[in-house]
Amino acid sequence: MIGQTAVIAGHVARLARTPHFAATSATVGTGGTVAGLRMLGITPDLDPQALARGLQDGNLWFALVLAAAFGAIGGLVAELLSLHGNIELPHRVKRGHGKRTPLAEPRDMVDLGVLSRMLLGAAAALALLSAYTPTTASALLVNGLIAGSASTAVFRFVQGRLLGGSGTSKPPRELRPLKLSDKAA
Repeated sequence: MIGQTAVIAGHVARLARTPHFAATSATVGTGGTVAGLRMLGITPDLDPQALARGLQDGNLWFALVLAAAFGAIGGLVAELLSLHGNIELPHRVKRGHGKRTPLAEPRDMVDLGVLSRMLLGAAAALALLSAYTPTTASALLVNGLIAGSASTAVFRFVQGRLLGGSGTSKPPRELRPLKLSDKAA
C-alpha cells in the first residue's frame, strides 16, 4: 500500500513538471482571476471596437517602434559586453559542435549570432511595456535599452507578473550606501 502511494506520488510529481500541466492549471485558474477582476470593477471582456481604434493610433506604433529599436540596440550592447567587443555574425553550426535537441539536429541549425540578441532585445523591450508603462519619452527609450541588454531577465520578470507572481524569486535587497568594508566582501 505504501509502495503504491509512493509510485502514484512520483507519477503526479512528474506530471506536474510538464508544460501541459502548467498550461492546464493556468487555464483553470483563469476563471477565478476573471471573477476577482470583475469584483474590482475591471472587465476582462474583449472590446473589438476599442481595440481596433487603439491599433489605428499612429502614436502607439511610433512608440512601439522606438521601444523595439532601442531594445535591439540594447541587444547589440549585450553582445558587445559578453564577447568583449566582438560581434558574432550569423553562421551554420559546424558538425560535431552543435548540441542535439529534441527539435533539431545540429546539421540543420543556424546560429543567428548578433541578430538573435537584437531580436530578443527588441521583443524584451516590447514585453516590458506590458508590465511597466513609462511616463516620459526618455524613460521609454532608456527602458528599451536596458530591457534589450537584459532580455532573459526581462522575460522572466514579465512572465512572473503575467502569471500572478511578483516577477522575482526573492525580494530585492535594500539599497544602501556602499561602505569601504563592503568592497572587500
